[in-house]
Amino acid sequence: MENNEDELNKIRIENEIKKMKLSLEHGANFSSSNENKLPPELESQWLNHIQQYEDAFANSKMISVYDFIGNPTYKSVNEIPKTEINVELNKIIKILNKKGIVIDTICEVDDSELYRFITEELFNEKMEDIKIEGMVHHYIYEEFHPNHEHDIKTQCEEFIDELLNKNFKLNPTYISITDEINTKIGVIKKEEAVKKMEAFRDEFSSFNLDHFNITSLKITEDTADVYFDINYSGCLEDSNEKIVFSGIGSFKLKYEYSYWWISKINIPQFCL
Repeated sequence: MENNEDELNKIRIENEIKKMKLSLEHGANFSSSNENKLPPELESQWLNHIQQYEDAFANSKMISVYDFIGNPTYKSVNEIPKTEINVELNKIIKILNKKGIVIDTICEVDDSELYRFITEELFNEKMEDIKIEGMVHHYIYEEFHPNHEHDIKTQCEEFIDELLNKNFKLNPTYISITDEINTKIGVIKKEEAVKKMEAFRDEFSSFNLDHFNITSLKITEDTADVYFDINYSGCLEDSNEKIVFSGIGSFKLKYEYSYWWISKINIPQFCL
């Protein structure tokens, strides 16, 4: 047992030396907290990976994705029959994956469009020329071509879920509404809007969402109007009485900083 403990202490000392080296050479900052500490052997491996990456990054240069994967031959999307596009797409994806590059899509993207995106856009993207075993470079199609309709619908659905989930803390820093909210009585700050949401939620011990369906969505440049049908119920605080709310609601959203934010809220029973 003593020999084993001596070996662990030796690894701990080596780990501290590795941390000092990383701090001096690369400005790394390691927390002094004793919580959630890794076993010495795992921490040693982790520090080795960090050192390997930092050394590679310090000596790397920017190259195109196409150069990074070794300049493979490929066909133009216009040269490929529709019946063969899936085969050619899979070939390109396998080449990318073999070189540690992964392409994901949030929404469904046509094979021809995804192939075009990879060969005409992604191949020209600049990246660090860093090749480390197990390291993955991750790209998402929608980061280049946002699907605004999907993002708006998701934003509205998440807002409803957060508002009606009393286990979710409404935090002005993180909630997806604009800094200034349009209301029937004028413009109010985000913090005031959150207080009104909290006051509404405090009247009920719990909520149950039975139905939420977006019926209309109109996007105009950097704004969007959303209409929806909703049916939900709330149990009054200190009572078993349940009140059902249903009807048509609406949101107005604004596109800022590459993100859709809710700027006006109209929900049956709750309307700013």
